[in-house]
Amino acid sequence: MSATRRLLACDGYDQLSIEAIAREAGVSRPTIYRRWPSKAHLVFDAAFGQPPGGELLSASGDFETDLRAFARAVLTFWRDPVVEAAALGILTERRRDPELHIRTQQLLDERTKAAFGSLVSSGVEQGHVHPNVDVDMVYQAVLGTAFYTAHMEPDVDVDDTADRLCSLLIEGAGLTHPRRKDHQ
Repeated sequence: MSATRRLLACDGYDQLSIEAIAREAGVSRPTIYRRWPSKAHLVFDAAFGQPPGGELLSASGDFETDLRAFARAVLTFWRDPVVEAAALGILTERRRDPELHIRTQQLLDERTKAAFGSLVSSGVEQGHVHPNVDVDMVYQAVLGTAFYTAHMEPDVDVDDTADRLCSLLIEGAGLTHPRRKDHQ
C-alpha cells in the first residue's frame, strides 16, 4: 500500500503500473495479483482505504460547527495527493467494473452518508435545518463542491472554502420552506 501511495503521488494514476508497484514494494507481480484483480482495485484500497486524518464527521453537538468540520475534512480528503491522483482514474474504471462501482458506492454510503444524515437530523433538532430538507442533495452538494474545488482550484484556502460552502448550505437548508415543483 505504501509503495502504491508513493507512486501515485509522484507519477499519477495513468503512469502507474502493477510492475512499478511490485518493484517499489519489493514483491512480484503475481503476489499483487493474488490480492487485487487489477490496478484499479489496488489503487482504490491504497487511496481510499482510510480517510486521511481519521473520520470525516465529528460530533461536537453543534450543527454549524460539525457541518463546517465535515466540509473542511471532505475538502482536505479530496486534496490529499494520493486521493487526488487516484480519484479520476477510479471514477473512469468504475464504469467498466461492477465490483469497483459497488465498492466506491459503499465508501461513500457506508462511511459517511448515514453519519451525515445524523448530522442533518441534529440540525433539524437544533432548529437550524428545515425538517423536509433533501439530505441526499445537501450531501451531494458538499461532496461535489469539495471534489470539484480540490481538482479545479488546487490552491484554494480550505477553511475559507468550507466556511463559504457551509454558509451557503445553511441558508439553503434553513428554516425557510424548500422550493418544490408544483407540476410533478
